Amino acid sequence: MLLQVLPLVLALSGQTTQAPPPPPPAQTVPARTVATPQTPRTPPPLYIEKADAKAAIETAIHAAATDDVRVLINWGSNDDAGSKAFAQARSAPEIAKATPSFFSDEYKVVSVSVGHLDQNMDLAAAYGVKLSADALPALTVLDGDGKILANATAASFRPAADPAGIDAPKVALFLKAHQAPFPNAAAQF
Repeated sequence: MLLQVLPLVLALSGQTTQAPPPPPPAQTVPARTVATPQTPRTPPPLYIEKADAKAAIETAIHAAATDDVRVLINWGSNDDAGSKAFAQARSAPEIAKATPSFFSDEYKVVSVSVGHLDQNMDLAAAYGVKLSADALPALTVLDGDGKILANATAASFRPAADPAGIDAPKVALFLKAHQAPFPNAAAQF
């Protein structure tokens, strides 16, 4: 309250000075827009080489147990043609438009970099995966307890017409075959 009354007391006693007039408003000049060509953004790498793969898998197992879904470990390399083909196949209608969505609803996905078959090889072996250059990517499906349910290599998904490609319908069948069973709604009542 004292702060509210102080200006009034100072004004009545004649001890105030008049404030200088405000400066004139600055003129604003519109910024020039320069059209810059749009450079296409490169997508982030699918496999993070410096990532702690073991910790990522453990986190995915915990999340899968909580959500009652599966874990899909994708073993691959950013510079491998098969791994790139798998990344493209993930956006194919058979997989991307599946209901429920495999990569957001049915699986906790962990992409593990194996580099030039010189990274995370001991971890892959612990999950029963035998990696070779012509078999990338390899897929491992785990349940919410971390139990291995299935392993497959790119050879399982190759189309007859394109030995370097990935057949999206084959990947979709694999994912569908190993997804978690639907919960029994009647059992909860």
